[in-house]
Amino acid sequence: MTDDADTQNTGRRIQSVENACEIIEAVQESHSATLQELSERIELSQGTLHTYLATLTDCGFLSKDNDTYQLGFRFVTMGEHVRNETELYTAGQEEVDKLADKSGEYVHLVVENDGREVAIYERRGEHAVGMDYHLQLREAPQHLHDSASGKAILSCLPDERVEKIIDREGLSRQTQHTITDRETLCDELETIQERGYATNDEEEIRGLRAVGAPILDNDGTVVGAVSVTAPTSRLKGARFDTEIPEMVMEAANLIEVNLEMTSFDRGT
Repeated sequence: MTDDADTQNTGRRIQSVENACEIIEAVQESHSATLQELSERIELSQGTLHTYLATLTDCGFLSKDNDTYQLGFRFVTMGEHVRNETELYTAGQEEVDKLADKSGEYVHLVVENDGREVAIYERRGEHAVGMDYHLQLREAPQHLHDSASGKAILSCLPDERVEKIIDREGLSRQTQHTITDRETLCDELETIQERGYATNDEEEIRGLRAVGAPILDNDGTVVGAVSVTAPTSRLKGARFDTEIPEMVMEAANLIEVNLEMTSFDRGT
């Protein structure tokens, strides 16, 4: 059996699928793009690129307005399906809502995916601020080393996995407070393991602090994290040191109980 004419199976990877993914990512990064603009970024002839764009549009992954391409609404329904099928979302949604109401701040439920964090649910409390920042969290995977939820997850991963993530993703600096030294980060991860929660003290964006706690399944494997984010003017003193950490750890524990009950109901 031979491969398709436009399909190259190199290292067990299908070139045509990689091309399609590259096009989708380029459109996402640009928000919208024309054929000409995409041809300047992607190493395909305009004729081949146009065929890909037409196919992706027919399948609903892209939409076309005059000469401009954007991501299609099919991603919205697919994303909702992925989230709704995630046990952590089912187990955590109600507790995230309660935590947001109790704290008055932004609360996120996140998972680790391919060395980065992805927010699968969020709730905005009465006093929450930073809408643009939180939109960014929803739209693209974020680094783990500079966020409370990310560090909470890293603290529970095997050392070899942490090293691989650092090797691949690096420790980029977002603010003057970002941890960019491997040894310093590993020391902090040990502290997080001991106390049960992580903090982000203006390490991701200036003026914001966060507290995050890991969520473990019944085997002790980390499956995600829950975090509270607030301005430094409100998240300080005892509120930053004890009050919010206790709320976050309680929410993480309740989500773990919900996960356990879900597994029990399914007989696993």
